Amino acid sequence: MRRMGWMLTVILLCLGLMMPFSVSASPETDTADTEEISWVFDDYGLLDETEQTQLNQELADIYDEYGYDAVLLISPDIGEEEDYRQYAAEFMQENDIGYGDTHEGMCIFHQPDTRNITIVFRGDTQKDFSTSVQDEMLDNCKVYLKADDPVGGYQSLIRNLRSGLDRISEGRKVRPLDMQEGSFAGIFLSDLFLCFLIMAIPTGLMTWRQFRKMKTRVQQTDADAYTADGGLELHEQKDLFLYSTVSQSAKPKKDDNNDGSSGSFSSGGESFSGSSSDY
Repeated sequence: MRRMGWMLTVILLCLGLMMPFSVSASPETDTADTEEISWVFDDYGLLDETEQTQLNQELADIYDEYGYDAVLLISPDIGEEEDYRQYAAEFMQENDIGYGDTHEGMCIFHQPDTRNITIVFRGDTQKDFSTSVQDEMLDNCKVYLKADDPVGGYQSLIRNLRSGLDRISEGRKVRPLDMQEGSFAGIFLSDLFLCFLIMAIPTGLMTWRQFRKMKTRVQQTDADAYTADGGLELHEQKDLFLYSTVSQSAKPKKDDNNDGSSGSFSSGGESFSGSSSDY
């Protein structure tokens, strides 16, 4: 009996020593599992849980593969008096969005109510994504937005961003051509067919018109058919002008920083580059 009591005491003592370790380890594990970084800020409530998870994963992959911090901000109307590019830049600064010492990153800023899409670049890569490249990216995105497919538009910008980062990592220049979706061969054949069609249509119409005029022409044996019986008499007089002058006046530019604005700007003493466009 004494031996059994001694063994029971040893077992209880061992369990008492192990209990603090198991209790202290569980909170750390739970904290690590619950901490997740989000690259999608849907203040508008446009995305469902599946769409938000998918887009967040695509942006997280860019962060892991390229060391580039790209985020998506969906917001209600912030007001016409606010510069959309400036708003996105301040959002990046306030939330410390940008990778490394140079804060490399991009913000996709969408306002569904105003039907506006804006992209802003931060860091050294803003020099690689020129204004023409940004405009091409927005044009690709707006095709989806006009079709009421915002997720497709966001994914289009993410694909274009990935294409540009691929070229930067290879030491090559980012071109607007690299932002076009589809294979180069397909785009070339499509453009070639379009050029042929543009030339063929007016050429065919002009040929048909000239052919129709020739049906009323009959060859004459002499020049009597072109001369009146009483000689030459003028019944109608017209003034023909070979040249004309057309004066045009430039249309006043709309003083709006949110519609079609693009290029470099400053926010809080820091340089940014971005483009904004309505759709």
